Amino acid sequence: MKSYIGIDVSKLQLDLCHRQQSTQIPNTEKAIRHWLKSIPTSAILVCESSGGYESLLILLAHASQRPVARLNARQVRDFAKAKGRLAKTDKIDAHILVDFAETFHPEPRGLPDPLQQELAALVKHRAHLLLQITQNNNVAETLSDKKLLALVARTVAFLRKQVDQLEMLMADKISQSPNLAAKAQRLQQVQGIGSLSATALVALMPELGTLSDTQAAALAGVAPFNRDSGQYRGQRHIAGDRSQVRSVLYMAALVASRHNPVLKSLYLRLLAKGKAKKLALTVLMRKLILLANRLLKNPNFSLAT
Repeated sequence: MKSYIGIDVSKLQLDLCHRQQSTQIPNTEKAIRHWLKSIPTSAILVCESSGGYESLLILLAHASQRPVARLNARQVRDFAKAKGRLAKTDKIDAHILVDFAETFHPEPRGLPDPLQQELAALVKHRAHLLLQITQNNNVAETLSDKKLLALVARTVAFLRKQVDQLEMLMADKISQSPNLAAKAQRLQQVQGIGSLSATALVALMPELGTLSDTQAAALAGVAPFNRDSGQYRGQRHIAGDRSQVRSVLYMAALVASRHNPVLKSLYLRLLAKGKAKKLALTVLMRKLILLANRLLKNPNFSLAT
């Protein structure tokens, strides 16, 4: 009989809940391997995204051929609030994970591609460095002390060198995987998606090519959600899911609004109708992720010119 084991993950320990029984083990390879041998073969492991601290658990679970589902932490928290479970401890969270799984039956995730995970780590760190560069440049605009300005400039130069090195590592990493390289090359057929954007998309959204249009837009966080009640019709807004994917799509949309004939035409039509530039770019972002998904899903899909 299928059962779920809720696992609340922290840096040092795992809080476990199975059949209403709670226990705790260290978040170490030795402890996890020993625990995995003791659980029923029919059990499905359920955990949340926890800033990467869940990676070891997922890796060892797959190595032991144990199904594991990783959930969106915000959705689980909203579920707990809906049930009136406002208190929050690691033990309580593990119980909530079981309740959530028994209600919604999440699909266990497949074995992650190690190269894709390594590439994603590089892409995320590059984004982190670019943010630091922007922050330092913003600080420099408020400074007048020449020595301090020179110090900030040296910091920015160092960060840019780090970004260049990361981009070389990204190119090397993607060249090691014919599958990832082929996907990135296919995505670059869309004017607006360059090599860096394509690399980021295949790294941060490996599900591309397996999703419906609705799923792709929602997962990328560019699906507009209604805000209606009774006769009130509120403004639609995008929300969730992967903010870094949205950042990639935003930059690609900016390029597409200038250089992609089809999307540029759409962008100008939206502006002519009085739509705000930000809204028009959001429409382009959604178009881009749908195009990317369809290109990878259907080898015979061709782009309009």
